[in-house]
Amino acid sequence: MLTDIDVASLKPFFEPESIAILGASSDSAKPSGRAQIALMNKGYKGNIYPVNPKYQEIFGLKCYPSLADVPGKVDLVIISIPAEGVCAALEQCIAKGVRAAVIFSSGFAEIGPEGRLLQEKMTELARGSGIRLCGPNCVGVINTNNGVRASFAFVVDIPDVDPRYVGFVTQSGAFGALIYAQALAAGVGFNYFVSTGNEADAEFADFLGYMIRDRSTKLVGGYLEGAKDGRKLRRVAEEAVKAQKPIMIMKVGRSTAGARAASSHTGSLAGVDRIYDAFFKQTGIIRIDGPEEMIAFAPLISAGRLPRGKNIVILTTSGGTGVTLADACEKLGFTLPMLNESTRAKMEAVLPSFASVQNPIDLTGQYMTHPQILVTCFNALVEDDNVDIILANFNLAEPYGVEIARRIIDIYNSTGKTIVIFPWVLPGADEGDGVRELRRAGLPVLIDRNLAVRALAHLADYAGFLRKRENKEYEVPVSACSEHSKVELNGLQGVLSEGQSKDLLARFGIPVTREGLARSEDEAVRMAGQIGYPVVLKVDSPDIPHKTDAGALMLNLASEEEVRKAYSTVLQNAGKYKPDARINGVLVQEMLPQGIEVIIGVTRDPVFGPTIMFGLGGIFVEVLKDVSFRVAPLSPGDALDMIREIKGYQVLKGTRGKPPADVDALVNVIMKVSAMVTELKDRIEELDINPLMVYPAKMGAKAADAMVVLRR
Repeated sequence: MLTDIDVASLKPFFEPESIAILGASSDSAKPSGRAQIALMNKGYKGNIYPVNPKYQEIFGLKCYPSLADVPGKVDLVIISIPAEGVCAALEQCIAKGVRAAVIFSSGFAEIGPEGRLLQEKMTELARGSGIRLCGPNCVGVINTNNGVRASFAFVVDIPDVDPRYVGFVTQSGAFGALIYAQALAAGVGFNYFVSTGNEADAEFADFLGYMIRDRSTKLVGGYLEGAKDGRKLRRVAEEAVKAQKPIMIMKVGRSTAGARAASSHTGSLAGVDRIYDAFFKQTGIIRIDGPEEMIAFAPLISAGRLPRGKNIVILTTSGGTGVTLADACEKLGFTLPMLNESTRAKMEAVLPSFASVQNPIDLTGQYMTHPQILVTCFNALVEDDNVDIILANFNLAEPYGVEIARRIIDIYNSTGKTIVIFPWVLPGADEGDGVRELRRAGLPVLIDRNLAVRALAHLADYAGFLRKRENKEYEVPVSACSEHSKVELNGLQGVLSEGQSKDLLARFGIPVTREGLARSEDEAVRMAGQIGYPVVLKVDSPDIPHKTDAGALMLNLASEEEVRKAYSTVLQNAGKYKPDARINGVLVQEMLPQGIEVIIGVTRDPVFGPTIMFGLGGIFVEVLKDVSFRVAPLSPGDALDMIREIKGYQVLKGTRGKPPADVDALVNVIMKVSAMVTELKDRIEELDINPLMVYPAKMGAKAADAMVVLRR
């Protein structure tokens, strides 16, 4: 269930029985006039009510002086009037019992504080009455299935394309309309189009959720500048995975200009774009760089064939094209497998001696005089168990184009394997009857080589994600922190000292060093004896998080004399480094044996909430920034993905004779951190466990240092 998305309340946007237009105009160039003409010309069967006291009739329809004068009920209202009159218009809608409104009008939050106040009043009206709003400052809503064109975008005049199976949501009206037009020009049909504008009420994720629930929609695309509610978007993505409907989002704003200053490594490394990237990986949303990727992907998902793996075979009539395609495929993670001996034998029987039956397969120019060899090779590849995907590149020109196309169609229908055709078509030239024959039969045909490979990569990755998510290890624990629930923070806020931070971690089962807080030399000596030599001494101060820089950290102390001397040195150096620092005392800790140093951190993202980071310590995080992120709460599978994702994972696997690290213990710590930040919700601003010492398999991990920042 999409618990936070009232799908039924969005239905009036897409299936209204009647539509009123406030601010209706007889000028077909104005937004309201354009929308009315589109509704009339595109087959909308419901009642259309123009509303404007200046007119008796507009485009042959009776015009009403006010909404109250409209007879009967009105499901949807299009508002196209100056901004200062919109709130009053909404009050009229509420009085009339209108269920939804599309607001073309601009002049709200996008212009500054005054407009923002107006928009906030609109939001209050919507929340208080239950009317749903799209906009303001939007180009509207389109449902091509029933002629609803509550939009003034230029695309309302473009003929629709069948089949219609793509829903699209955009935060940019003009750019979104261009994407719509680009898709139609490429033969990809949209059933829904929504421009969300300023999102005073219904937002990007709401409309995505509606489209995911729609049976006719196979693919949902989006242009996103920034999500309002990350948790809601996550629930929509989870619903999409269950329905096996891919979401492709063009998320703009990749720059790091907006990265904020932070106290922790995690906070400083967590740029906005990195969090979105991590969120998309975690939820299966496919991130695209441009609309052409979605347009190329659409016919692949429409075909309904998900590859079982990333073993691809390339079948071409040009050796150079084959090599180029092979390079592109390997770059995107495909494997070009060795073919079975029987497969090669079948192809060798019909190919000339100078042809290649290795992958990629080059049919050579022999295809021009003996096109039948393509069919024979195709049949052989379909029967090869090592092949998941066939990418075929050949010419379908006459006199043999249509006949070969029909033979390929027969082969396609005989198998469930993923097959994509990349035909020879010169730029600007007619595709030819053979290519059209393939398209009519529903075969995925892509003209651009690079887009063909990229679309296949998206499809294979998506299929792999769905398979992965079937495993129980990707189930997020419902009560991951039940034994630690209702942890009291006892008034703690701001930056906590290391001792306070570790105490909080320990209450959630996260392993930390054995230690005590000493306030005198004698107490430090006594604690060292209890812990066992060697020990470490550190200043415990919320104002000195980086103790090495302050000279307030002493390692490997092996005797009472060394502890006494180190105690004085730590306090003196801390006082010199920051005279006004609050000092709780000196931490006496066990000296941990050598292990692999890793860092686990948390930052609070304003959209997605607590976000967890993982990376190797030292140069890997400081210089190389080799880290991974995921949004809490995590599943064990998510935690393992984080670990495997970093380039330094080879170190954890064991190198140069060193044993592999205890990855299970590492996953356990990440899961406990996830439980902690989920339990404490928005109280955690930042967290660093740095370093967490990880030991060989079955020997565990332990936090050597930690810092927690609590929201005030």
